[in-house]
Amino acid sequence: MTAPADRDFVLCYLTLPHLLPPAFISVAAQAGYRGVSLRLIPIRNQPELPMFGNSVLLAETIEKLDSTGVFVNDIEVLQLAAKVDLSNLERVLETSARLRARNLIVIVEDTEEERIAENLGRVARLSSSYGLRTCLECIVYTGVKQLDQGLRIIEQIGDESIRLVIDPLHVDRAGGSVADVERLPAERIACVQLCDAGPRPDPQDTNAIIRESVVDRWVPGTGMLPLRELVKILPDNIPVELEVPAKGYAGTLPALEVAAIMRKAALDILSD
Repeated sequence: MTAPADRDFVLCYLTLPHLLPPAFISVAAQAGYRGVSLRLIPIRNQPELPMFGNSVLLAETIEKLDSTGVFVNDIEVLQLAAKVDLSNLERVLETSARLRARNLIVIVEDTEEERIAENLGRVARLSSSYGLRTCLECIVYTGVKQLDQGLRIIEQIGDESIRLVIDPLHVDRAGGSVADVERLPAERIACVQLCDAGPRPDPQDTNAIIRESVVDRWVPGTGMLPLRELVKILPDNIPVELEVPAKGYAGTLPALEVAAIMRKAALDILSD
């Protein structure tokens, strides 16, 4: 059994979204994280970072990874629509390979399962050619909302490399439970993204659900999500990611303090 302190802790982009990748990696290393999650594919009208081709920022990011020993666990976040632009994705994967990234996280903006499976399979095959594993994240306000639906789709593809991301906030907001996670094949679980939350928003208020997900999560252990029960039934060899865009932290407290608070909160939960 892996001791809590020996787990691979990963600092996710949303926890400190105002930092550029070199500074983000530096903070993660100083706070005791072994890995990071970087966002190369912008969403919701975010500006794209200059991380492609001969970019100075990309070179500085690679240098910081090399000097700190931090690894890139995830590249965020491909929004899988009915039509997939593999040429644009290939540009992202080229940079991801230079960063030695391990996973590409995918969320779904389509609702037709047969087409989702076909497109996700195409993405997985292309990602694999660049050394990345494809990981599907199920979110209540996307086309694949629940873990059982996600599992059904990836098993339909027949690609053993595709995994599921376990985010307790998204599991809960989709009406799921720890029991739903426990029913998943262990080999299909990529990682767990820890955060906490208060009472569920109105399920009809999609804007409130999105807002909570993006800017109003709680520090692990301070809310109502069954985090201790969850980590007990998960494989102990998967990365523990901290995705905690919490009010009053990023941009208010020093970045290193925020990262350290989140890691200690996760360690406390794992140690119970």
